[in-house]
Amino acid sequence: MGLLAVNHDPSNAAIVRRSIAADLASRSVAPDRIDDVVLVASELVSNAVMHTAGDLVNDELDVTWDIQPDCVLVRVVDASPELPAPRSTNPEDIRGRGLSIVAALALDWGVRRTSGGKQVWARVPIVMA
Repeated sequence: MGLLAVNHDPSNAAIVRRSIAADLASRSVAPDRIDDVVLVASELVSNAVMHTAGDLVNDELDVTWDIQPDCVLVRVVDASPELPAPRSTNPEDIRGRGLSIVAALALDWGVRRTSGGKQVWARVPIVMA
């Protein structure tokens, strides 16, 4: 299991991407599947950063990933009680597609409340190289 604790700085999505990619590559996950897992993780982290209330910006996001036989389970925990929801977009929108991307790449995804906020998770299919 991989674990990172990062703050609400958007640039930390890059740290998450690099860490997950390196870990999955060292475990012989196929490169195209690594790309999918990294994109899903990046979207979940970006959503947590963008949609967390301003007074929570000093709280950490906990990012974990577990390699399972057919997928990687990515989880992002933040302190906001606000639950994510997919939204409709039009071609001119430059934001708002994160959860649609997650849904397209993941076997399934969801959210659960925690005692201190919420956990958003996604199971991304993999194959071993």
